[in-house]
Amino acid sequence: MSAPFPPDRQAGQRRGLRASLARVGVAVGQAPDVDGVVAVAALVALVLNPVVGPRQGRLTPLAVLLAVLTAAPLVLRRRYPVAVLTLVAGGLLACLAVFHPNQAAAGVICVAVFTTGLTGRRARTLVVGASMAPVVVAGVAITSESPSAAELLAYPAAVLVALAAGDAVRSRRALALEVAQEARRESEAAAQHRFDQQRLQVANELHDTIAHALVAINIRASAAAHQRSGVGDEAWEVLDEIKRSSLDALTDLRTTLRMLRSAPDEAPMEPTQTLDDLAELVDRAQGAGISIGLTTSGLPRLVSSATSHAAYRIVQEALTNTLRHSTATHVDVAVVGSSGSVSVEIIDNGKSNGRPTTGGGDGLRGMAERAAALGGWCEAGRGPHGGWEVKASLPAGPQDGDPSPACR
Repeated sequence: MSAPFPPDRQAGQRRGLRASLARVGVAVGQAPDVDGVVAVAALVALVLNPVVGPRQGRLTPLAVLLAVLTAAPLVLRRRYPVAVLTLVAGGLLACLAVFHPNQAAAGVICVAVFTTGLTGRRARTLVVGASMAPVVVAGVAITSESPSAAELLAYPAAVLVALAAGDAVRSRRALALEVAQEARRESEAAAQHRFDQQRLQVANELHDTIAHALVAINIRASAAAHQRSGVGDEAWEVLDEIKRSSLDALTDLRTTLRMLRSAPDEAPMEPTQTLDDLAELVDRAQGAGISIGLTTSGLPRLVSSATSHAAYRIVQEALTNTLRHSTATHVDVAVVGSSGSVSVEIIDNGKSNGRPTTGGGDGLRGMAERAAALGGWCEAGRGPHGGWEVKASLPAGPQDGDPSPACR
C-alpha cells in the first residue's frame, strides 16, 4: 500500500511564478514586441514633428538619420535601461541642436526615463533623476533663445514625474508579486499539512487493522508450533513458516509505518528488501510446497537501490500470485543484467485461467506501476505453454529527467 505523494514542487513553483507575474502585469516573453512598437512610434514622432508642427521646417536626410539613431536604442530599453537613456538623451540634444525645436523630444525622453524607473532600484532612480535635470535644462536652452522660468521648470518637472511614475509602478508590481508569492507559500503549507494528516491517518489505520491481525496470527502460530503434541512434522513446518512469514510482514509493516509517521526529510529512504534477499524469498516460497529455480547473472555491480527493490517486489508479487491462483508445481525465476538494464522473468508451469482477479488485479497493476516509475516496463499474461508469465525490464541505474512510463 502506498500513500500519495505531492507533485513535483519545482515545476509547480515555476508555473506559479509565471502566473503571478502575469497577474501583476509583468509581460513575460512579450517585451521585445512592445519595445519595437515604442521605438517606431518615437521615430515617427521625431521625424514628423518638425514638418507638421507649429514651426514647420524642411525634412533633411540628416534629420532622419539623427531621428533613427535616437529612436533605435529604445528597442533595448528594458534590457539596458540606463545605457538606452544615455543614448537617447544624447541623440535628442543633437536633434534639437541641428534642426527645428521638436516637441516630440519631451515625450521620447519621458519614455526612456519611465523605463529606467520601472526596471531599476530606487537608489538608481534617484541618481538618474538628479542627472537628468541639467540635461533637460540644456535641451530647453538649446531650443529657446531666452527660455522662461516656466519652461525651465516645466520640462524637468515632466521628466521627474515620468521617473516617479516608473518607480511607483515598479513598487506596486513588486508588492503584488510578494503578496502572490506569500499566498502561494501559505497554500503549499496548507496542502502539506493536509498531506501529513492523511499520512498519519493511513499509518493509524494500518496499525489498528493489519498490524493487529498480523500480531494475532504470529502469536497463534507460535503457540501452536510450541504445542507439538498431536501435530505431524509437516503441519509443524507449515506453522513455523506461518510464524516466520507473519514476523517478516510485521517488520516490513513497522518500517512502512515509520516512513508514514516521519517527516519527508526524516523518512528512511533505503528499501527494506533488494535483489540480495531473493534467495531468502525463494526459500520461503518453496516452503509452501512449490519448487523454484532461481537464476541470476550479469547483474551490474552498481544496480540502483530503487531498481533492486522494484525487481524484488515484482518477483515477490509474481510468486504470491502463482501460489494463490495457479496449479503450478514449479516456477523459474530469472534476473539477468545486460546493457544497462535488469530483466526479470517469472514463469510457472501451471494451468492458469488467465489474469488473477482476486483483489481486483491490484498486484499486477502495482508491478506495472513500479516498473513505469523507474522508466521501465512490466507485462504479465498466459505463456505459450499455458502457464503464467511475468516479464519486466528495469534500468540498472538512476535515470536523468522524467521516467518514460512504457509499461504495457
